[in-house]
Amino acid sequence: MRESLFQISLRLAVQLTLVIALAWGLLALSPLDPITTYLNGNLFGIAAGQKAELAAKLGLDMPWWQQFSDWFLGLIHGDLGYSRLYRQPVTDVIRDRVGMSMLLIGLSWSLSLILGYVLGLVAGLCRQRPADRIIRFMAWLLTSIPAFWLGMVLIALFAVSLKWAPVCCAAPFGTRFSEQGFASLLSHLALPVSTLTLVYMAPIVLHTREKVVDVLNGEPLLYSRLHGMNLMSLTRFHIVKNSLVPAVILQFASFAELFSGSILAETVFNFPGLGQTLVKAGMADDAAMLMGGTLITALMVFFGNLVAAAIALKLTPGANA
Repeated sequence: MRESLFQISLRLAVQLTLVIALAWGLLALSPLDPITTYLNGNLFGIAAGQKAELAAKLGLDMPWWQQFSDWFLGLIHGDLGYSRLYRQPVTDVIRDRVGMSMLLIGLSWSLSLILGYVLGLVAGLCRQRPADRIIRFMAWLLTSIPAFWLGMVLIALFAVSLKWAPVCCAAPFGTRFSEQGFASLLSHLALPVSTLTLVYMAPIVLHTREKVVDVLNGEPLLYSRLHGMNLMSLTRFHIVKNSLVPAVILQFASFAELFSGSILAETVFNFPGLGQTLVKAGMADDAAMLMGGTLITALMVFFGNLVAAAIALKLTPGANA
């Protein structure tokens, strides 16, 4: 097991390095002018010499490979650079915003796993019955709906029409996130969390349903039925045991999709997390902020895939050989 897990870790580490290098290469090919975005497009009164001095001060006059080399050396020492957009170190920007994203992603990840597994279990136990057909139709429908579109529909319905939830943001206007009450927190999290949960629970529903059907048709379950075990006991000792772990593995392996969906959700709901920060940094051609955000997101995906691989190796027969 250790050797296999080491090989997986090494492969993921190589992929992480390639992602970072590719992201920097795409930034180097970007048509945006960093000086223009740094000055918010206001180039009036800026002489060519002053623009060159500003480029030298920001380190933008060096070749892209040298800029990448300096950034990578800084990364080794824990320095992700300075954000031109936010006028502060990238590590400070990430520290201030990553917690909001983790709250949103953590709640959505947990709820999509729980609801998806329960609905998939019900669909499998009620296979080819109305409940199964309804749940499968709902799951296929949600799979085909983009997260940002569903978010806008929920805003129009529950925030604008029914006024059951705020239209945007993570706290009321003029109130800090940490100063609001628990009820206010839930109301501001309701729509973005619901959006991500509904979209990303659909694969869990479909996967769990098929796994439950496979277990029901398996010989061990038929043998247990012949010995008089009722449906409750069969579900507890056979079905849940053989279908829950694959659902958890799938959820960890799908972490990248959930994080990409959270970026869109944060943009739609104007949620002040890391995803919205990266969108603004991309529009402003803030290379240091984009690289820092790319590194953090890649590490999150790396961790999710590594946990999924570790669980699969530990629970798969013959994995230790």
